[in-house]
Amino acid sequence: MMPAIGVHHTSTVNTPWDGPAAVAAMPNKASVLHYCHAWQDNGAGDEKSGYKFPHHTTDGGPANIPGCRNGLARLSGSSIPSGDKAGVRSHLQAHLNDYNKKADNSMGAELKAFWNQAVSLGMLSSEDRVRQHAPRAQLAGDGKTWFQFRNTTDAEEAILDIQDEIGFWGVTASDFARQLSDVTAPTISLRVNSPGGDVFDGVAIANLLRAHRATVNAVVYGLAASAASFICMAADSVTMMPNSSMMIHDAMGACRGNAADMRDLADLLDKVSDNIASMYAAKAGGDAADWRNTMRGEQWYNADEAVAAGLADHIGEPGTQAENSADDRKWNLSFYNFDGRQSAPAPATIAAKAEPPAEQQKNQWDATAFARAWNEGTKG
Repeated sequence: MMPAIGVHHTSTVNTPWDGPAAVAAMPNKASVLHYCHAWQDNGAGDEKSGYKFPHHTTDGGPANIPGCRNGLARLSGSSIPSGDKAGVRSHLQAHLNDYNKKADNSMGAELKAFWNQAVSLGMLSSEDRVRQHAPRAQLAGDGKTWFQFRNTTDAEEAILDIQDEIGFWGVTASDFARQLSDVTAPTISLRVNSPGGDVFDGVAIANLLRAHRATVNAVVYGLAASAASFICMAADSVTMMPNSSMMIHDAMGACRGNAADMRDLADLLDKVSDNIASMYAAKAGGDAADWRNTMRGEQWYNADEAVAAGLADHIGEPGTQAENSADDRKWNLSFYNFDGRQSAPAPATIAAKAEPPAEQQKNQWDATAFARAWNEGTKG
């Protein structure tokens, strides 16, 4: 029997979770314990102490979502062998994916009613309004986990696939941070095919990648739109595969409320968009104000145009692993101004920003280098 218990898809329930009480109530029976937990210590028999990460209360019962999140939060610091952690993570994450898919398919009539009422009563902050009412770039068909980490066999490279819309209706930035902290490989291959998503999760992920000790090489093998595009800006290098595309635009959101609510949201969207523009300027050169003006028009770039604009560094060679990993999923982009580069005008050109004098460059504080140095010092 493998210590990491295999994935099983079940119904899910989102109720308060008391792990110790749930375990105490379970019968000391191997089949029950095996089902209700995500890891079994070899040689432990049917003793409850030999099972870790409980998330069901009964044999055959639904997975408890807070129990799954509790297990994922404890996984990195747990004492189980490192070789078993990936299996445990996959097991618990599968239940979360089932829950998120169920919630996403129905969009939860009660949940939608709550958000509508909360916005109308002024209970949500401007940031929440952006999060919960932003138009969604949906996959035409069943969605999948939007990101996945895995190690290559030589442990020299970790592969990170971002392959769906980013961060809606979940605590995915937190999940991402936990999994990224487990990556010890010196290189991360970031492979992107995403229509974008939650701007706040996107900014958090970009900063997490900047601060990580690994060299991050981004490869756009399909689409890097919206939040996915500025996540790529956090990489040390960006490669566009043939026929791939990138899109940048102003932050979007919706609001219900009075005139003050509308003004608050507009002010926040301006601040968010200015922040995103600075990411493009840091990567490609030029002034952030010029990039902001470009974003207002929603700009689509093919591979050659992205390199020419400075948003990417290279065009990949056909037949590489990254290109071969691309899937044929289609995105519903109907809420954007254009449904792809083929229907969009040629992107605007941003003038290159002049380099500051050498002495000024020497004295500039490099936030990215500082973050990496701090990360090295605190993580070993």
